[in-house]
Amino acid sequence: MLGTDFSCKAANEKGMHARDAKRSKARPALWRLRQRYIRDERGSLTVFGLFTFVIILLLAGMGIDIMRQETLRAELQNTLDRSVLAAANLDSTLDAEAVVTDYFAKAGLLDYLASVETVTSGDGRSVTARVSADLPTYFMRYAGINDLSFKSHGTAEQGLANLEISLVLDVSNSMNSNNKFYNLTIAAEDFADTIFANSAEGAVSVSVVPYSTQVNAGATILGEFNIADRHDTSYCINFGATDFSTTAIDTATLYHQTMHFDPWYYTGFDNGLRLQVCDPDSGNNILPLSDSLDTIKSKIAGLSADGNTSIDLGVKWGAALLDSSAQTLTSALVTSGEVSAGMSDRPYDSSNSSLKVMVVMTDGVNTTQYYMPDSYRTGYSDIYQAADGKLSFETRSSACYYSHCWYVPSTGSYVSSVWGGNNAVQLTWEEVWSRITVENHAYTRYQASRYSSDYYFWTGATRVGVNNATKNARLDAICSAAKEKGILVFTIGFEAPTDAEAALKSCASSDAHYYDVDGLEIADAFSAIATKVTELRLVE
Repeated sequence: MLGTDFSCKAANEKGMHARDAKRSKARPALWRLRQRYIRDERGSLTVFGLFTFVIILLLAGMGIDIMRQETLRAELQNTLDRSVLAAANLDSTLDAEAVVTDYFAKAGLLDYLASVETVTSGDGRSVTARVSADLPTYFMRYAGINDLSFKSHGTAEQGLANLEISLVLDVSNSMNSNNKFYNLTIAAEDFADTIFANSAEGAVSVSVVPYSTQVNAGATILGEFNIADRHDTSYCINFGATDFSTTAIDTATLYHQTMHFDPWYYTGFDNGLRLQVCDPDSGNNILPLSDSLDTIKSKIAGLSADGNTSIDLGVKWGAALLDSSAQTLTSALVTSGEVSAGMSDRPYDSSNSSLKVMVVMTDGVNTTQYYMPDSYRTGYSDIYQAADGKLSFETRSSACYYSHCWYVPSTGSYVSSVWGGNNAVQLTWEEVWSRITVENHAYTRYQASRYSSDYYFWTGATRVGVNNATKNARLDAICSAAKEKGILVFTIGFEAPTDAEAALKSCASSDAHYYDVDGLEIADAFSAIATKVTELRLVE
C-alpha cells in the first residue's frame, strides 16, 4: 500500500508539474497578446480619419458657399457699373432708372436691384444704383450661418465734377507763322465750348494764361501783390529760381515787378519802344477763374502774338491759379468784380473734391527771358532833358575838344556842359527805359564816345537774361510741383521742334498726356483733352 500511495503521489506531482509547465508557457503568450492589444491603434485611426474627413468636407462646402457669394457679388458689381455708366451718359435720351432696370432684368438679377437714384444739375447727370442680396448657404448652415448677405452701390456721373482748368497758351512771335495763331484760337474756343457743354452750371472755372517773354497778370491781379519798384505801364513779376519749386503763390511775399523796357529793337534814340519784355497789351493779360463761356471765348479771340517764349512762367502762373493758396487772391478779385461771386471758394483745397487740369501749349522751346538788373532799375541816370526836349549826357570822345564834353544825340553834337543848363532835368532810369530801347541806348553811347567797348558794356550791363537751360530746369521743377499737387497736366507741341518734345513729355502727367500736332491737328488735341476731362466716369 505504501508503494502504491507513493506511486500515486509521484504521479500526481508529475501531473501538477506538467500543468505548471504548460501554464508557464501560456502566460508569456497571453501577456504578449495583451500588450499587442494595448498598442494596436488601428481602430482609433479609423475614427480620427472619419472625423477629419467630415471636417474637410464641411470646410470644402463652406468654400463652395463663399465662392457662390463671390460669383454673385462680381456679377452684381459688373452689372451695377455697366448700368449706371449707360444711364448717366448724357448722349442717352432714355430714362435713367429704366436703363438700369433693363440691364439687371437682362442679366437675370432684377430681384437684387434695391433702388435707383438720379441727380441732374444743369447739363450734368449722376446715377446711383444699389443692390442687396441674401444668399442661402448649403454647408455653412451647419456652423449656424444660414445665409450670406451682400450690399453694394455704384455711381456714375458726367458733367458734374468740379473742374478747375488753366489754359496756358503760347502767344510768342513764332505763333504768327503758318496760320498757327488762328488755328490755336479756334481750337481753344472749341475746347471751351466742349467743357461747358458737358459740365453742370457753376461746376467749371477756367483761367486763361497767355505767355510770351513774360506773363502779364494785369493791373487788378498785380494790385493785390506786395510789389517792389511798382509801375503802371505793364504788370509782370520777376520770379526767382525757388518760386518754381512750388505751385503756391503768396500775395504777401515781396516780388520785383518786371521793368518796362525793350531789350531788342533799334528804333532810333528816344523814338519809343517797339517790343517790351512785359507785354502791356491788356488783351494778353491773365483771365482768372472765369465761369463765363462768353468771357473765356472773348479773351481767346482777343489774344495777339509777339515776343520770346517762357513756358516756365506760363506754367508757374497756370499752376498758381489752381493752388488753394490763391483763395486769398480770389476773394480780393471777387470784391473788385474781376471774378464772379460763385468762384469765391476757388481754387478748392483737398477737402473739396475737384479735378484740377492744366493744358500747356507751345510751338517752340524756352528762349531767353530778359530783365533789368537792380542797379539800372531805380534812381537817377546820367541823362538830362532840357526844356526844349533835347537829351544830353557826359561822355569821353576823341571827337570833342573838351576834357569833359556832353553829347546831344538829337543833333549829334558835343557841348561843354549839360544841354539846357540849370533848367535841364535829370531823368530816372525808369524814365529812360520807358522811352529808349536798350539797343538804342547802347548804340548811342558808342556814337558819342566812338569806342565800341561802350556799346558792349551797356548792352551787357542792361540786357541780362535767363537762358534756355535755366528756364528748362525751372519748367521741369514747376511741372513736377504741379503733378505732386494732383494737377492733371496735358501738353501740346504745336509744330514744335524735336528738342522740345522731351521737355513737354516730362512736363505732362504721362506720355499719353502729350500731343504732338501740326496744322489743324491742334483742334483734335484740344478736343481729345476736353473729352477726357469731362468724360463719363465711375465715381464710387
